Amino acid sequence: MRKIMGRFLPILIGLAIPVLAAAQQTVKGRVTDATGAPLPGATVIVRGTKISAQTDANGNFSINMPANTTRLEVSYVGFLAQTLSPRAGDNVIVLKEDDTNLNEVVVTGLATSIKKSNAANSVARISAKELTGSTRPPTLDGAISGKVPGAQISANSGAPGGGVSIRLRGVSTVAGSSQPLFVVDGVIVNNDQFATGTGTRAFTGATGLDAGSQDQAPNRIADLNPADIESIEVLKGPSASAIYGSRAGAGVIVITTKRGKSGKTRINVNQDFGFTKASKFLGSSDWTPEKIATYGGAYNIPEEEALELLDAADGKTWDYEKMIWGNTGKINNTSLNLSGGNDRTKYYIAGSYQNETGIQKKTGYTRKSFRMNLDHKLNDYIDFKVSSNFINSWASRGFTGNDNRGVSLTYAIPYIPNFIDISRRADGTYPTIPGRSQNPMEIIDRASNIEKTNRFLNSGEINAYLFKGEKSTLKMSLRGGVDYLVSEPTVYMPEDLQLMEESALKGAIRQTTNKSRYTYMQAGLNFNTNIGNNLDLTTGLVFLRDDQRTDQSYIQGEGLLPAQTNPSIAQRITTGNIINRSSVVAFDASQELNWDDKVIGRVGLRADKSTLSGLNYDKYYYYPRAAVAVNIANFGFWKSDVINQVKPRFAFGEASGFPSFDAVYSNLLGVNYGGELGSVTPTLLGLGALDPERAQEIEFGLDLGFLNNRISLEATYYNKKVKNFLFPYTLSPGSGVSSIKLFPVGDIMNKGIEIGLNAQVIKRSQLEWTTSVQYWTNKSEVTRLNIPPSYVANSGFGTYGRKRIQLGTSPTAWWGVDENGNTINYKDYQPDFQMSWNNNLRFAKNFEFNMLWHTSQGGYNASLTRLLKDEGGTTEDWSTVGKSGEPVGVERQGSEIYNFVFDASYIRLREAGLYYNVPSAFLKGAFKSFVQNVRIGLSAQNLLTITDYYGYDPEVSNFNTGNAGGALTGGVDLAPFPLAKRYFFHLNIGL
Repeated sequence: MRKIMGRFLPILIGLAIPVLAAAQQTVKGRVTDATGAPLPGATVIVRGTKISAQTDANGNFSINMPANTTRLEVSYVGFLAQTLSPRAGDNVIVLKEDDTNLNEVVVTGLATSIKKSNAANSVARISAKELTGSTRPPTLDGAISGKVPGAQISANSGAPGGGVSIRLRGVSTVAGSSQPLFVVDGVIVNNDQFATGTGTRAFTGATGLDAGSQDQAPNRIADLNPADIESIEVLKGPSASAIYGSRAGAGVIVITTKRGKSGKTRINVNQDFGFTKASKFLGSSDWTPEKIATYGGAYNIPEEEALELLDAADGKTWDYEKMIWGNTGKINNTSLNLSGGNDRTKYYIAGSYQNETGIQKKTGYTRKSFRMNLDHKLNDYIDFKVSSNFINSWASRGFTGNDNRGVSLTYAIPYIPNFIDISRRADGTYPTIPGRSQNPMEIIDRASNIEKTNRFLNSGEINAYLFKGEKSTLKMSLRGGVDYLVSEPTVYMPEDLQLMEESALKGAIRQTTNKSRYTYMQAGLNFNTNIGNNLDLTTGLVFLRDDQRTDQSYIQGEGLLPAQTNPSIAQRITTGNIINRSSVVAFDASQELNWDDKVIGRVGLRADKSTLSGLNYDKYYYYPRAAVAVNIANFGFWKSDVINQVKPRFAFGEASGFPSFDAVYSNLLGVNYGGELGSVTPTLLGLGALDPERAQEIEFGLDLGFLNNRISLEATYYNKKVKNFLFPYTLSPGSGVSSIKLFPVGDIMNKGIEIGLNAQVIKRSQLEWTTSVQYWTNKSEVTRLNIPPSYVANSGFGTYGRKRIQLGTSPTAWWGVDENGNTINYKDYQPDFQMSWNNNLRFAKNFEFNMLWHTSQGGYNASLTRLLKDEGGTTEDWSTVGKSGEPVGVERQGSEIYNFVFDASYIRLREAGLYYNVPSAFLKGAFKSFVQNVRIGLSAQNLLTITDYYGYDPEVSNFNTGNAGGALTGGVDLAPFPLAKRYFFHLNIGL
């Protein structure tokens, strides 16, 4: 047998060679953009197979095509994909820029994505250009304001360093966190708001406790540098966010950072110089002897003393707002990044320094960031990615907001008449203010509220093809990451402040250490196969685990020696510590199909178990999802030259949010019995086994494209139901227990529409104009309730307006007391609608102008800001005669809700920028090939706000928190840090 094979094998090989040669052909080519520049890293796929190649640094490729294939599909990020039949010899393939973004990919699974043109969900995608291309928002959370249909975003404070609350598609919880889940490069990261202690008993006294939620601290997502972000995808409801299961009830924001591309090393240097100014002042009324005499003197100042001070001022007045917030803050942003690589290894390295001083003296924000992203293709079967980011930040935020001690600046100055000079004297002392315990200028100069943060974000991913055939592939993916941060706030008030004169314990300092460690591990198998040339099937199976731990501790010292800043040797020492731990283990299975880009469908099921379920920690909760989209215009019968995309779509999904860490525990209370340590049972109980709140959503949509997608329309209707939402459950006093911390009590429904219209209005060599309009609404209603109507704790101020859970009404509506003492439902915090209008104009070849307008109409805030000034007699219109003949500043101090719930509608020019790109011919002549591009520009943020709202910012929300209990605390305006306008000069140099 061996002899026979030995004789015939050479003959068989000789016969097979021409057959094999005929069975496939080698196709070569080059991929470029419209200017002829090569596109390194472009993907070339043999249509109907898994055979692919990537272009090298010069845009060249070579690929083997089987005999039964005739088409190549070429794609590159930011360009329109092209399908073509290759010809003999070298092929030059020119890709056009994707102005419609339909070829951008959006998330569909934990390890899969899809072209936006095939997506069955409405997923908002924000590109790097949209984030920072117009202006330079200081933080990432602020950079997305006005750019996400379906989102309600409000600022916790106008102080430097960020701090916003984001609510996606209405109410997802009542007692839990309203914040969406944040995922960076595939890894879940922390976005908590850590306590600093500024609002506690020893400092502003906003709460009489040693812990509270009125610190106005920033969100931790503010640590990320917006300039490092390649794109943001917002999974607004459970139909899209179900892939994240029990963490995704409030939606998911998926962030992808920038990575290197094949080609020679590119160096980009960015320098921004700018300044900030207060956006608005509220003004102050003047005083007359008649005003003082008629109304009993200025606030807490006896009439005789007030008249003497007025006479001594001799007609001079002081504008306290300008004295405090009239400074010009300075901004300096410097960043440098290097990127490049080849078909095997790509890298992106970036460093940045941001420094901003506030409009108030001694406030500011500084961030230093270093990032390194590395991609390496070991061979045709194995590749890996590594992402590493270190952030160091420092923030000084001052003292504003609610107050009961005279520390908060915005709370204090409404009660100080403008005929008193409160400025520091030449000898370094501060004048005492009659009727007030503290001079605000001394707080600015001598008290401090600072926070230092160090954060490490590291993640990695390995992809290994276990099988790679002509029609099928089997890929194993491993992903993991760690988010570790240490935040160290320090709040300090010296012992010789004026407010300490009557205090037994003079001076206070609080040092807090907040530590957080999130770890994430994911392993998955992905099987992809082509059936024929038209049907593509993808089957995924993923196992994951994420662990979250936060350690929060503080030491507070009251009663300090002169210049003492060590809390451990104070007269009274208070300490506290909270450790939260939780783990989620999950499995996810999915099946996706794509029939020739005509019918695209997916189904999936995720199963989660979590330690946050208490005694149910070993119980799995299941989250199904399904979606289908039909590209009708891709069928052969569609012949219209006007309408080139018609895509009806449907999606369904479920997600949930587990309860807060302490909701399932009932801690024994320590007591002392005759000198012996003992314990008693608590009166506030946890629920040992507690199922998560479940959000279920159905989404219908229609996407249309006209005139080769120069005009596109995306319309979506959704209905989201939150089932068994958790809320405190009050028990009968006879039970010996006051209430259960959280208990499933009812259901909430959210429904709304989202409409997006995009158009390339003009596209000529000398002028291009692209515009987009986004419109969205949301309405919420309690549809089932098993308890009596109940007010939501910390959601407002009693009769002035707070939230209430009541059947048939919106959970975000304001409730208060009318002029007859009746409890009424007045207006809603959620707006009737929001709309954004974004424009991009290119003219005279090298100029570019951008502007983003945003409006919110019909939303109401509960504001005590005007009440403070009315009580102090300092509202600008205080002396205007009202209907009763009394000054309006007196009339408005009644308890009617109408006087304290205000229409917060506004129109805002959020961003505007004008840029000039220096002609490449000039650069080549001046610098040869050393300088590739130079871009200079001017921009502004919050340039113009049109509103009738009384306050520093209609978007403000002092009590918003990113943690448990913050879902319905939005819309409270109580003496916030004023909003600032920001102006920039930009210089970008590409080498």
